Amino acid sequence: MGTTRTARLPRAAEALADQLAATHPLDRVVYRGGARVPVRAWAEAAALARIAVVYNTGTLTVACEHFVQLVELFDGLDCGWTSHPGPDKATRSLRTIEGAADRLISHHRCRWGFGLRPEAITTVGGDVAGCWLGDSGPVSGPSYPSG
Repeated sequence: MGTTRTARLPRAAEALADQLAATHPLDRVVYRGGARVPVRAWAEAAALARIAVVYNTGTLTVACEHFVQLVELFDGLDCGWTSHPGPDKATRSLRTIEGAADRLISHHRCRWGFGLRPEAITTVGGDVAGCWLGDSGPVSGPSYPSG
């Protein structure tokens, strides 16, 4: 059996922290607000964020490959879509592929994830909505017979 995401995280964080230490003589990362965070804690958060972005991008890519146009968002019950305390709650909401691609994660240590909803179809101007595929931009959805 393969290792779990959390089992791989410490090695990824350790490697990132070691790389930073070899390149720059620092033991703390200073945030814009002045907070000083140990480089190993920062590396763990950065590795976790990168894993989440890659995982969520993969989910959206699979959605596009199978012409799924909507995903269900999974997150904490009180987490908002555009800001953490926002009124538009994220969890259990349906989002377009394009909307989800604009917000692959919300913040560091985010539990944000997408589930495919193939039964839900959305239309834009009467046409089946397009699909996001990374840097290649939107692509057309499948052709559906009319009538």
